Amino acid sequence: MASIPLPPYRRLLLAQVFLTLGLTLLASLVFPQALEAVFLGGLIAVVPQGTFFALAYRHRGARQMQRNVQKLFAAEAVKFGLTVVLFALAFGLVQPSNPIFLLITYIAVVSMHWLAPRLLQQGMKPH
Repeated sequence: MASIPLPPYRRLLLAQVFLTLGLTLLASLVFPQALEAVFLGGLIAVVPQGTFFALAYRHRGARQMQRNVQKLFAAEAVKFGLTVVLFALAFGLVQPSNPIFLLITYIAVVSMHWLAPRLLQQGMKPH
């Protein structure tokens, strides 16, 4: 029985984590007062994305196609809800010193999806 290969989503998630850490390091050097906001912005992007991948790609196979589609919709709903909750917690409890840094970092990390075809294509090359 042939199985459907798992997409190499870990590359995208790792790229998002490294971008978050890189922007946090840059913020610590250039804008130390924005360090917490930058880290939170990246965290708000990475945690829901990782949760989506964990939920969406738990099962695979052609026989389970309908269940896989349902899991994709459920995983996207969880991702959206988690994003809303994390933004609410960031603005409600932590109150970043400069919210624009939080939003810019969030947008930059989420924009890594534009590189997803390139990152995923490299992971699917036969060895």
